[in-house]
Amino acid sequence: MVLKVISLAAIIIGCFMLTAALMTTRRIINNRFQIGANWQPLYFLIVLFITGFIVYGLSLFETIISRSDLIVSLLLLGGSLFVFIVSRMNYQNILQMQHIALLERHHALHDSLTGLPNRSLLLERIKQAISGQNPKQKQVSVLLMDLDRFKEINDTLGHVAGDLLIQQIAPRLKKVLRDTDTLARIGGDEFAIVLPDTGSGISQAIALKLIKSLAEPFEVEGHNLNVAMSIGISIYPHDAFDCDTLIQKADIAMYVAKSKQCGYILYDEKLDQYSLNRLKLTGELHKAIKNNELIAYYQPIVDMSKGHITCVEALIRWNHPESGVISPEIFIPLAENAGIMGLITRWVLERALKQMRSWNKQGISIAMHVNLSMSDIQDSNFPKYLNDILLASNSLPAELTLEITENSMMTDLKRAKDVLRQLHQIGVNLAIDDFGTGFSSLSYLKQLPTQEIKIDKSFVMDMLEDDDDAIIVRSTVDLAHNMGRVVTAEGVSDKETYDLLEILGCNRAQGHYICKPLEADELSAWFVKTAWIPGNVYNIAK
Repeated sequence: MVLKVISLAAIIIGCFMLTAALMTTRRIINNRFQIGANWQPLYFLIVLFITGFIVYGLSLFETIISRSDLIVSLLLLGGSLFVFIVSRMNYQNILQMQHIALLERHHALHDSLTGLPNRSLLLERIKQAISGQNPKQKQVSVLLMDLDRFKEINDTLGHVAGDLLIQQIAPRLKKVLRDTDTLARIGGDEFAIVLPDTGSGISQAIALKLIKSLAEPFEVEGHNLNVAMSIGISIYPHDAFDCDTLIQKADIAMYVAKSKQCGYILYDEKLDQYSLNRLKLTGELHKAIKNNELIAYYQPIVDMSKGHITCVEALIRWNHPESGVISPEIFIPLAENAGIMGLITRWVLERALKQMRSWNKQGISIAMHVNLSMSDIQDSNFPKYLNDILLASNSLPAELTLEITENSMMTDLKRAKDVLRQLHQIGVNLAIDDFGTGFSSLSYLKQLPTQEIKIDKSFVMDMLEDDDDAIIVRSTVDLAHNMGRVVTAEGVSDKETYDLLEILGCNRAQGHYICKPLEADELSAWFVKTAWIPGNVYNIAK
C-alpha cells in the first residue's frame, strides 16, 4: 500500500510539473521576441509525456505495485522535474535577453544624459506622424530649438555644469507639451519637437510657451543661470514632405530666429538664401579680424546741461571685400555663435583707447564708451586684460565707460557681478545699455555697480507720438536720478525729441540729430565745424 501511494504521488507531482513546463513552453512560443529555436516539437512532446503519465498512473490503480514500479515512478518524476527546470531556465534566459534587447534599443534611440528620444527616434516619430496622412487634410509641425549662448556657459563653468543645466531644462520643456508630442535631444544644446496634427497657429503658441518655461533661472553648482532659446518651425506638408527636409527647414528658421533674437520664426523659403549667406559670412568673419576688414566708428554723446560733447561711443562695422560695409546687427550674432566675440571686443578696445589718446593730443579731452559682450562679462580674465591695456595705452580708467546690456547678464548673474565688481575697482565707469528691453531692469540697477543707464532707442524715437513711451522715458529718468545714476537717451533723431528730453531732465543724448556714427578722421573734421562743443577743448582750430 505504501509503495502504491508513493508511486501515485510521484506520478501526480510529475504530471503537475509537466503541465507547468507545458505552460512555460507555450509562453516561450507566444513570446514575440523569441527567434531561432523552434519550441513546437517540445510542446507536443510534453503533451505526449503528460498523456503517458496519466495512462501509467491509471494502470497503477489496477495492479499490485512492486519495487520496480516504484523505481519507474520516481524516474518519471525525475524526468518531469528535469523538463520543468529546463523549460523554466530557458524562459528566464529568454526574458533576460528580451530585457537586454529592450535596453539596447532604448539606448540606441534615447539620449543618455536626459533620457529623451535621440535623432534616430525623432525621425521615426516624424515618419509615423506623416505616414498615411493625406497632405491636404493633416499637418505636422517640427520645432528645432537651440539654447542661446550655451557655449559661453560650457566655456565658463565647464561641461559638467552644462550637462546639469541640460538635465534641468528637459523637464521644463516636457511640461509644456501634450502626451502625443515628442521631445528629443539631438545635440549638445539642441532639442527638437514633433507636434502631430498641428498647424502653424498652435505650433507658434507652443513655441511661445516653451520660451516662457525657461524664464525662471536654473541653479547649477551654486550659480543662478538665466537661459533663453531660439526656435525654428517647419510644417508638413507646406514646407516639406520628408523628415530630413522638415528638420533642415526648421534648422534654417531657428538660426534666423537666433540672429534676430526674436524667440521663434516660422520657416519661409525666403530664409534659404539668408541661411547660405549666414554660413558664408561666419566663415569669412574669422578672416576679417586678421585681414583688418573691421572698421571702428564713433558716435558723439552730448551733455545736455552744457551742450558739450563729453564722450563718444565706439562702434564697429565690417568692410566686406565683396558686400561692402556690413552692419553689426548682422555679423555680431554670428560672432557670438562662433565664439569670437571676445576677440572683436578686444579689437575695438585697443583702437578706441588709441583714438582717444590721439584726440587728446589734438586738444580734445573726450571720454570713450565701448560695448561689452556676454562672453566678456563672463570672462574672469577680462579685468586683468583691461587693466593691462589701460596701462599700456596710458589711459585713465575714468575716461572709459563699458556698456553692458541687461540680456548679456542673464547667463550667470553671480559671475557677471563678480567681473563687473573687479572692473569697477579698476576705476572704469559702467553703463547699462538698451535699458528697458531686458527682463529685470530694476533688480539690475540695484545689484550692479553702474553709474549710467542708456534708455533704449525704441522708447525714445516714438516718444513724441506715443504717450506710453514718453511715460516710460520720464519714469526711467526719475528712477535713475533717485538712485544716483546718469541717464543717456539713445536714438535722438530730431530737435523736438531733444528738447523734450531736456525738459524731462535727461542728462545726455545720442543719436543722428547730433551726429551719425563716423570714422575717426571724419569725426575729427566734424569736431572742427560742429556747433556742439567737443569735450574740454584746449587749442582745436575752428
